[in-house]
Amino acid sequence: MNNLNKKFNNSVGYKGETAVMYKLKTCGFELYKRNIKKIDSEIDIVVYKYNLCKKTLDIRIIEVKTRKSYEFDLSTFGIDKKWRLIRKHIFNIKEDIDRKFDILNYSEIHFDLALVKYHENDYKIYRYIKDVNLML
Repeated sequence: MNNLNKKFNNSVGYKGETAVMYKLKTCGFELYKRNIKKIDSEIDIVVYKYNLCKKTLDIRIIEVKTRKSYEFDLSTFGIDKKWRLIRKHIFNIKEDIDRKFDILNYSEIHFDLALVKYHENDYKIYRYIKDVNLML
């Protein structure tokens, strides 16, 4: 591991993403990829959960914001700009995940926002907003 990766893995943002990943895994989600870098943006976390009974796939693209304070102002996060930048990439992600499952009837893509509060070395999800793109 080079010094840049080591520095990032110890960063506040990375630890906040790890807290969100842990919670999502306990809810049955599988990790597709983390920190997908595109020319114009970065996608923090992409997870999916397959529903065997319904034969559907729930794909979640999650933007994680980690802060010291409980004062989270959504307008300062630039979520609408982020959504515009990444939505052109989501169908490639969907197709890639869909290829793993041949018996799908339907899959949905959701853009969620996870707000993580940290104090010293304690990272907790303060708020998880599903389908934040519908609020934009």
